[in-house]
Amino acid sequence: MSTVSHLPAVSRFSSPLTMSHRFSLHCLALWLAAIALPGWGATPKAPQGGVKVMHWWVAGGERASMNAVRDHALLNGVGWAEHSSAGSGTARYTEALAKRRLGPEAPTVAQMIGFEIHAWARKGLLENLDDIAMREEWDEVVPMDIQRLSKWNGSWVATPFNAHSTNWLWVNKALAQQLGAAQAPDGWADLIALLDKAKASGVLPLAIGHEAWEHTLLFESVAVGVGGAQFYRKAFIDLDPGVLDEARLTLIFDRMKQLAGYLGPRFPTRRWDEATTLVSRGEALLQVQGSWVDGEFTAMGLAPGREYVCWRFPDTQGVYLFNSDQFVFLRQPQGRQPAQAAFATVVMGPALQEDVNLRTGAAPARVDVSNQRFNSCGRRNITDMRNANMRRAMMGSIAMGNANPPAVKTAIYEVVSRHFKGELNTPDAVKALRGAIAQASR
Repeated sequence: MSTVSHLPAVSRFSSPLTMSHRFSLHCLALWLAAIALPGWGATPKAPQGGVKVMHWWVAGGERASMNAVRDHALLNGVGWAEHSSAGSGTARYTEALAKRRLGPEAPTVAQMIGFEIHAWARKGLLENLDDIAMREEWDEVVPMDIQRLSKWNGSWVATPFNAHSTNWLWVNKALAQQLGAAQAPDGWADLIALLDKAKASGVLPLAIGHEAWEHTLLFESVAVGVGGAQFYRKAFIDLDPGVLDEARLTLIFDRMKQLAGYLGPRFPTRRWDEATTLVSRGEALLQVQGSWVDGEFTAMGLAPGREYVCWRFPDTQGVYLFNSDQFVFLRQPQGRQPAQAAFATVVMGPALQEDVNLRTGAAPARVDVSNQRFNSCGRRNITDMRNANMRRAMMGSIAMGNANPPAVKTAIYEVVSRHFKGELNTPDAVKALRGAIAQASR
């Protein structure tokens, strides 16, 4: 019988070795895991039973992507049952997950992103994955800023399976050509000139939905464009109020107000995927969104370079703002974990990460997966991630909860969205945002 030890707020069902022992006795740990330890420490093999997965992937491209996850699980002998609840990692999704966890159909695995993972780990609700991670060398292949979210108190508690980048322009190619835009706008003035041309021609310049996360996603690209990567990291990841000077924040919010003039009358009721459809049909020029739009376009039968093009948001070239979809493994009684362990291995395998992200539009969450089967936008996404990871220019998305804890994200949502909708003027927005970051830093 193996000894059971516990990390603070995270269950542990495998080797009693400390992290330092694991690294110094690597071979011994692998041998023990292979022949002696049950559950998480054992090499996963087609377990009896399966996993019950809760997720929010309900749109067309998202559904195709989750089907790929399911197919890989079944192919590897892991049974599959699922429940979906729309919400893209928002509070309504996590509330639905918390409620379902207490019911008769409680999930054993759940999709989760960003700092929500830490919130659940802090409550002791997640399994510890360190032994699998050590055996499969996740530390060697997962970008550091993703690991920051996948770990709690230094231990793996989630399996990241992609890296979406959010600072993209998704552009209808035919409309761009009609407007004389043969290449990406290099700077802010170029973007505004392009949007002005679209507006003058009677084309909706900028398609965006009505939800606060979408406005914040636009805000984060504008913020990087104005302040640069170092400013973004210090302000929104390190939560350093000292870098939030009034002049820089004023320029950011002024640019957001400028963009609000290109939205069209149906903006207050539009969803993000409806905005994507407008671009695909040539009813809008562009959308500022994450690389999941590439997945949606792929599900529609569209191809980059033919019906659409992907350009980096101006002045953010070289920066990779990301959202990483992950699975967490809800704490189970002893003996119910083999299927979870097997699924964790499947999720982190290069085969799944390639197949799933051919559909999602994201980069795999591993730097060692081949990019040869990806379309041109996907290949660029992968290359940009690898390069940004080496330069520490790969940083979590505020909008998607990968930059800061839920309370901070929500406070930023409130300020940004109210300002974007004209409910808050720029001086008040600057003051409110500085107050929210200052509060979080205490």
